[in-house]
Amino acid sequence: MQSLARFYGKNPAQLFKISLLCLSATLAACQKENTAQPAESVKKIELIQQDLTSVKHGESISKTDFTGTIRAVNQSSIQAQVTATATSVSAQVGQSVTKGQVLVRLNNQDNAARLAQSQANLASAQAQANQAKLMMQRKQRLLNQGFISQVEFEQSRVDYQAQLENVNVQQSSVDIARKADQDGTIYSPISGVITKRQVEPGQTVAAGATLFEIVDPNHLEIQAQLPSDMQSALKIGQNIEYRIQGNPNTLTASLSRISPIADPASRQIEFFAQPSERINSLSIGAFVEGSILASNAISGQIIPLDTIQNIDSKPYVWVVRNQKILRVNLNILEQRYSDNSAVVQGLQNSDLISRVKFTEDDIQRPVSINRE
Repeated sequence: MQSLARFYGKNPAQLFKISLLCLSATLAACQKENTAQPAESVKKIELIQQDLTSVKHGESISKTDFTGTIRAVNQSSIQAQVTATATSVSAQVGQSVTKGQVLVRLNNQDNAARLAQSQANLASAQAQANQAKLMMQRKQRLLNQGFISQVEFEQSRVDYQAQLENVNVQQSSVDIARKADQDGTIYSPISGVITKRQVEPGQTVAAGATLFEIVDPNHLEIQAQLPSDMQSALKIGQNIEYRIQGNPNTLTASLSRISPIADPASRQIEFFAQPSERINSLSIGAFVEGSILASNAISGQIIPLDTIQNIDSKPYVWVVRNQKILRVNLNILEQRYSDNSAVVQGLQNSDLISRVKFTEDDIQRPVSINRE
């Protein structure tokens, strides 16, 4: 600068211009260094191998969820057929009974008396019919010998027919009286276990009153309903997965029966499924949650279930793609809580799923993976 001053000593304006040019060049060089430096100072996100998991491939089966209950296939509600007093009750709640076993005996003296009277009337009618038959046969012989007219014979035959009709009437009365008399003894219509008893010895029961309820615990089924707009999922033989309230195990069943019509009020279609495993009788009436499995499988990608964020509304995961952090939205096909996995769609095969949560500011930041 001093040499320039000596050279341009006689021209101060020219010296000032040159000084400005040198200063501008120096500032430009410094500015270039400052703008290049931030690119070099961006800090990479450091992850270890355990923070990441690769994408696997698998299949998902479409499921249609439902709720229902466990019920007995064979069950019976036993009512009294006559009004009478219970003389003896021979079954308790929880007791196993066999088909035809006596449960209750009722004091049925009036019906027994009616039965005896109707049987006597029947015997009298049969005797009169036999007498009329003998008379008809006798007049048949007299007619053949020419001692009586055809009219007399026809009259005897009419009398015999009338007596036969009277016998039939009396036989019907006997059948009715016998049925009423038999109704005084109540038998179990099925083999099973007593679940409800509503009669005690000495109690007067009215005709139609419920006395017992019986279920067969050896033959249980699932009873459930599905909206009519999901009827395409209902096919005989479809596989079902379900859980019983109070039982953490996942059980299986197959769809066995479908109601031919939807309920006009609820627009629900009732269906039944046969469990594959034996179910404890204590589960009768228990709440059931299950899924009907479709026959066709859908290909997808398997990732850890706990790496999915915002799973209930707009699910996404944090991934490392091309050595940078990205947020990728997912389509969840199936959630498998038993092994903490999910079948999804929307990822690339080379993606690494991050177990570490990031923020929006981390998107596109470079990643360094320590593989030690």
